[in-house]
Amino acid sequence: MSNNSSIFTNPNPPPPHTFSPMSARGKYVVGVCAMDRKARSKPMRYILNRLLAHGNFEIVIFGDKTILDEDVENWPGCDFLICFFSGDFPLEKAVKYTNLRHPFVVNNVAMQSLLWDRRVVLSVLDAIGVPTPPRLVVSRDGGARVDKDAAAEFKEFTGMDMERVLAKYTNNSTGVKITEDGIEADGKKLLKTFIEKPIDGENHNINIYYSKDKGGGGRRLFRKIGNKSSEFDSSLNLASTEGSWIYEKLMETENCEDIKLYTVGPTFVHAETRKSPTVDGLVKRNTDGKEIRYCAELTQEETDIARKVSKAFGQSVCGLDLLRVQGKSYVIDVNGWSFVKGNDHYYDQCARLLSEDFYRSVQRRPSMLVDTIPPEIAPENSWRLKGFVGVFRHGDRTPKEKVKISVMSQPFIDLLDGSKQEVVFRQKHQLGLVSSAVEECLEKNLEDSTKLRTLKEILEKKRELPGTKVQLKPQFDKTTGELKKLQVNVKWGGEFTHAGLHQARDLGENLRKDMNILNRNVMDNVKIYSSSERRCRATADVFARWFLGQPDSIEGIITESKFLLDDSNASKEPGDAVKKQLKELLRPGHIIPELQLAQMGWPKDLPQPHLVLQEISRIMARMQRVMNENWSTKNVDELQRRWCCFESPTLFKERWEKMFRYFCNNVSGDDSDDPEVRRRADAERVIDPSWIPEMYDMLKYDALHNRPFLQAIFSADGTVPDDRNSRRLSGDNTTPCCGNNDLRDLYKNVRLMFDFIAPAEFGITDTEKMNIGMLISLPLLKSILRNLADMKRADNPKTRMYFTKESHVHALLNLVYLSGVPTKGPRNRLPELDFLTQITFELYERNQLSDGKKEYSLRIAFSPGAHYDSVLDLHMDAEHCLKVAPRKNLLPHLSLEEVVAYHQKYLKVPNLASIEKQIEATKLYYAQEDNQ
Repeated sequence: MSNNSSIFTNPNPPPPHTFSPMSARGKYVVGVCAMDRKARSKPMRYILNRLLAHGNFEIVIFGDKTILDEDVENWPGCDFLICFFSGDFPLEKAVKYTNLRHPFVVNNVAMQSLLWDRRVVLSVLDAIGVPTPPRLVVSRDGGARVDKDAAAEFKEFTGMDMERVLAKYTNNSTGVKITEDGIEADGKKLLKTFIEKPIDGENHNINIYYSKDKGGGGRRLFRKIGNKSSEFDSSLNLASTEGSWIYEKLMETENCEDIKLYTVGPTFVHAETRKSPTVDGLVKRNTDGKEIRYCAELTQEETDIARKVSKAFGQSVCGLDLLRVQGKSYVIDVNGWSFVKGNDHYYDQCARLLSEDFYRSVQRRPSMLVDTIPPEIAPENSWRLKGFVGVFRHGDRTPKEKVKISVMSQPFIDLLDGSKQEVVFRQKHQLGLVSSAVEECLEKNLEDSTKLRTLKEILEKKRELPGTKVQLKPQFDKTTGELKKLQVNVKWGGEFTHAGLHQARDLGENLRKDMNILNRNVMDNVKIYSSSERRCRATADVFARWFLGQPDSIEGIITESKFLLDDSNASKEPGDAVKKQLKELLRPGHIIPELQLAQMGWPKDLPQPHLVLQEISRIMARMQRVMNENWSTKNVDELQRRWCCFESPTLFKERWEKMFRYFCNNVSGDDSDDPEVRRRADAERVIDPSWIPEMYDMLKYDALHNRPFLQAIFSADGTVPDDRNSRRLSGDNTTPCCGNNDLRDLYKNVRLMFDFIAPAEFGITDTEKMNIGMLISLPLLKSILRNLADMKRADNPKTRMYFTKESHVHALLNLVYLSGVPTKGPRNRLPELDFLTQITFELYERNQLSDGKKEYSLRIAFSPGAHYDSVLDLHMDAEHCLKVAPRKNLLPHLSLEEVVAYHQKYLKVPNLASIEKQIEATKLYYAQEDNQ
């Protein structure tokens, strides 16, 4: 065994303070050599931040840029190495690095390749006496092979010869026969029911073949997609006739559960249970989007198994899967480095044990007390984060609602008080002036009485709610200067929620931990810019406090910038033109060409979008009847115990009734059994696609904040579907998943249409996207480019952040994609831009000792924010809060100069002067508003 590798050998180590570890550099360097999505994941951040608190360590994240693009000779030097394989990771380079630099490694690097072939894994388990299910192996690829470095390390760790361990599986199988009842190979038979696993350990597409007495057919298992991990296939009857496979007897487990084991050396094993994917393939998830699991106690035998597996594979931090069958335990998979999610006790123990083992290794290797890391690969001369720029959408808010009417009567004109610009009324006494104008017009019959009564009712009900405002938008004749039209917009809702507070807090805290392990100095110079919208400012305030470690004051940190981050009228004209196009594309009977559908992100093999709109209308018509029936026959006040966000049954009903009016036109023939009559009814139904985003927003809001009421009011019997098992396991605060088919179908279809419509509202063609994007976000893009240039010149790291609305994030994202930078995937494959969506720009710097110059690399990343594909499948807690998804690279690391050159093309477009003139008009408007 290499003298720089370890399985934690002392079960009762002395506490860290009894050591005297001091490097000539002042701190020991812990290198993390793993792909960014793993090295900077939430569990890893929790472990590394605790590790920093346990001792005199400095963390160096190698990062994708170094791992993928740099020769191993240029990888950072370190004293201790955390290194593990995941998709796209170049393991052979990591092995070469450990052989070159000889750091102390937590998990043996070369031996990680043993986990790639399930035949090798099972052979090793057999050799060390760990029980596995009965199996039969079919090899058609020449048999299992093991890398020579891995075989040599295995022999040093275990004393066993890998060639002898693998003797059974080094050749192709003979006499393979496949029948309806089972499979035969190498003179052995295995009857159904059995599991078919690929020999590739990274391939999780697994099949189950049921015997005739179990009903036949099969079940296909796969990596979790949404709330599914498997699905039944009645045609799956015969085992595969090509490829190499492992066939295992399907074992009936206790409570239909699997057990996941996580080791940290020999002294700590954590265990969790989960529902087996072989049961029904439905995954229960929490608000992190993570599968719900429950801590489990292990027997002494199971604990010993975990330790034996960890040691045999050379993986101190290791995960394995185990089944309990009739009082006996069987290992079915070994996963290498695996994280426990959301368990502080595990993070504490992992960090403590790693710290102790690092210090212990110093005692065994006195040479570590000497500065042995060459200057050219010292942490200060490796790629380090120099600057961070982030653009964020605000956190969770209540649904935004509005009503528009056009008027020309004098009482409303008087409210303008001579202004030629938009006038906004927000204060209670100001809204009272609007109510008085409405009353006067009603008394004198000056306007459409129906419109006025609607406006009066809204003002009476909403005047007391936060965020209610009335906008008066005058339009004047450009020639005569006379007033042509006065539009009155009443808006309410859109208020920051308790869930938004939790989201902003969690994001600030997690980003702080991320920066802490990348370069904690970036938090020494922080400036935050916010839209004037209250929900944006509230998000920025909460985020800033937690990002900065909850200081006594954040005065001077946040600046409001209406010009950069508020909505403006600059893009109104082209935006309205696009919405008009969308309405035409989605009119009944219109067929959108397949190529255009693909460009707009419409999934293949689905009906035309206008047909989905019609289906939404039919579903809502049925739901309207159910709601009205329940409202008249049930005590609606008892359907939900607690309401949040200034909500009530009455306000819930008002919101939904408005949507019913827009989507359920009650066209004659809707309920007919005659397909031709229904076809004609569909042709008469016209739905404005601009209502889809509002419908989706409201539906998702109620699924998060009003789940019990939503389910009950749209259930045929007016009750909440029960899930006693979920309540028993998760506690009384857990709301079970929705069981209403119409509600589920509505959510699926509305979300499908939202994903189609929402991005298209910012441009259908690339030209439209660019023009609208520049009109909305060119000032923001320029500011970001200035930030990056300033960070490059500065002596010390800096952080700049912007909190804004969805429109600015859409526009900026389009500008990034249309700049021509080599993104990793097309724009239309990105998920929706949910609350706290992020676009981040990370600037990295490296010193070149050869010529004294510095290199700069830029990473642009994206997170869809607090997003999950189907919130109806999540088990909600009292916070009603979806957690923010991790950021993923939009493009590979590129030089700063290259990225800037791509984006500076926007300063050379032919219509730049016109665009800047419109933007400047907006700037002047905001300046006038601030002076009033």
